[in-house]
Amino acid sequence: MALFASRIARGIAAGGLTLALAAAPPARAQDAARMEAIERQIRSLQSELTRMRRDMRAREAETRTARQEAVQARGEAQAAQRQAEAAPRPAPPPSPSPSPSPSPSPSDQVRVSFQDNRPTIASADGRLRASLGAQIQYDVGGAIQGDRSAGAPQLNSFGENLRRGRLLLGFRYDDLLLNVTPEFGGSPDGSPTLYEASLNWTPVRPLTLTLGYYKPYYGLADSMSSNDFLFLERPSIMEIARNIVAGDSRSSVGGRWAANRWFVAGYLTGDAYGSNGTTQATNGQTGFVGRMAGRPWTDPDTDLHLGLTGSHAFDLRRDTSGQSLRLRDRPEWRAGDASTRLIDTGSLPADSASTWGPEIGLRWRNFLLQGEYHQINVGQASAGAAPRPDLTFEGGYVEASWVITGEPRRYSTSSAAFGRPNPARPFSLRDGGWGAWEVMARYSVVDLNDEVTRGRAATATGGVFGGRQEVVGLGLSWYPTSFLRFMLDWNIVHVDRLNAAGTQQIGDRVHTLGLRTQMAF
Repeated sequence: MALFASRIARGIAAGGLTLALAAAPPARAQDAARMEAIERQIRSLQSELTRMRRDMRAREAETRTARQEAVQARGEAQAAQRQAEAAPRPAPPPSPSPSPSPSPSPSDQVRVSFQDNRPTIASADGRLRASLGAQIQYDVGGAIQGDRSAGAPQLNSFGENLRRGRLLLGFRYDDLLLNVTPEFGGSPDGSPTLYEASLNWTPVRPLTLTLGYYKPYYGLADSMSSNDFLFLERPSIMEIARNIVAGDSRSSVGGRWAANRWFVAGYLTGDAYGSNGTTQATNGQTGFVGRMAGRPWTDPDTDLHLGLTGSHAFDLRRDTSGQSLRLRDRPEWRAGDASTRLIDTGSLPADSASTWGPEIGLRWRNFLLQGEYHQINVGQASAGAAPRPDLTFEGGYVEASWVITGEPRRYSTSSAAFGRPNPARPFSLRDGGWGAWEVMARYSVVDLNDEVTRGRAATATGGVFGGRQEVVGLGLSWYPTSFLRFMLDWNIVHVDRLNAAGTQQIGDRVHTLGLRTQMAF
């Protein structure tokens, strides 16, 4: 590189000298100026060459340093490679297998809850739902009879009865609901049967259409859940009237409109479950039951309930002797003797039967007063010259409740009836809660005598001595929790009834005492 630069410098100098000699001007001044310019050019070129030499030497030094570093790095890399090859090689890690897609957890598939204290399983989208409930009512008690009349039945002084023992199975899919409820209790108990098997459809709220075996809504006392009764049993007039074309486990088809303020229900009914027997000569009975009710006045402290119920039997049950109807009831108590009736019309040859009656209820805060009047009309079948007048029976009741601890009996719009109180402070020794306490009173009367005269046989008039029953009752209820209840009832029962000849008293005056333990959810 230095030799090449030296040659360039000599060439430039020689070229410049040659040009100077070749261009000798005639004037000396011009020659001197030209020579000075050439010298300046030469000095500039020499300065440039010096700078170029300096730069070239710096680049050569950098190149030598880079080569040395490269050689050193190559040596280190080769040494590391030899060391790695000499060391034992570990086994290669297994190749990761593809992880399976996560399956949905059970919580994503179903939801478990305890709605209204009832175990409930629902699908993730809530469209499918299954629930399990139970109702256990176990009664103990007895009757105290004084000097009973010669024809009056003997009542047990102590007894027990599983009044109700039900498993409530509910299956809902969208707007369809299937209810199946087997019954292991009864009056008397010991004969398992079916309480309900119904299919319910809600095409538009608040309308519900129902088909199957169930209890149609009939009157205020019967529309209350048996878990919510003020006393152990319904008033006798309501128990008698409802069982003509309604009552438990009745084959029915119909529907109800249950809005916030108004309630309307209507059903075509047939026989009760299990009532078909080998003695039936023709088809069973058919009838209709309807109920209208509402709350013309309601606010947080007050509910005023008014209603009207009616029913008609188109065809009554038939046996080998034709259509017949029997009206009777126990003395609003079944613990001591579940089969004894003190009032009974016997079998009436009837062509038709109808019932009707108004209902009223008033709640003010934790006080409730309600009552009903009911009339039963029976069209007797003619039998030649024998008198068979149409018969009319009637009765009613009034009952009151006061919850000492202050909880109200809330109104249920789905049944147009009052429910039981919900304890504000459930029983707890740790927290000091004592549940809810309630006292009750009732007066009820039913008269199954018609078209008869004392001292004259019923066959002479075509009437019936079914008996007149009056009951005065007092009660106390304790609700430790929302699903547990203890009830104590004391009834004074007076029955005035003559035998068929109209000459002998077969009624009686008794005191009954009943204690119920109830669990329902």
